[in-house]
Amino acid sequence: MNRKIVYGYVWEAGTVKQINEDSLLLRTVKTKNGSLLMGCICDGMGGVGNGETASGYVMEQLEKWFLQECLPAVKRSKSRIVIKGKGFRFFEKINKKLFEHMRQKALPLGTTASLLILFKGWGYIFHMGDSRIYQFRSCPVLKKAALVRQLTKDHKKDESTLTRCLGLTPDWEPDFCRFRIGKGSCGFLLCSDGFYRRLEQEQIRCLSPKMLKDGRHIERRLKEIAERIKKKGEQDNLSALYIKLEA
Repeated sequence: MNRKIVYGYVWEAGTVKQINEDSLLLRTVKTKNGSLLMGCICDGMGGVGNGETASGYVMEQLEKWFLQECLPAVKRSKSRIVIKGKGFRFFEKINKKLFEHMRQKALPLGTTASLLILFKGWGYIFHMGDSRIYQFRSCPVLKKAALVRQLTKDHKKDESTLTRCLGLTPDWEPDFCRFRIGKGSCGFLLCSDGFYRRLEQEQIRCLSPKMLKDGRHIERRLKEIAERIKKKGEQDNLSALYIKLEA
């Protein structure tokens, strides 16, 4: 993947909470086998306490994993299988650490995690919880609209009960999928539930990659959406990361 990458993000505590328990991360590295991109969003669960601690810890460990394990493995091998194996081992390790900490300290720690990796024309997703990853492509008919596809499945029983997340159970695996990125410009939105919960379909279609010129333009559009969401009564943290790949 040697396309130009532009991105933008919004990260707000919202109208009620004092602390944003969400965490965002984006890293890109060029290798002889192609550019490697990693984006992730984690939504710490405030309902079980110390959500920002859990989401922040996962991001810290994820960045170390990306630089110390994933990147060297990709440099050594052209095989895409290494990404899947390395990813599953990382999440297994982090889940056990969070769960053991919860048991030892009697302090519940939990977080969602939605990880996107792009490499050599392929996308890889590791996902748990109810944060989301969307893919956007420009609509050939409507210039200002986008074709939108949700790439993740919400792991939730109802609005307040997750069926999967990191840290709250000792044995658990993330959803995994691999997909071709395809030709042409495209965009990816990683967002927490506070950002998408009151989002109407037409509002999200305005994130067409054709209409987003650069990082400042992306951030302006995300902030406009966040303001509309807050006016609709959303009180949760509002966090979103948009990544655009140029054609």
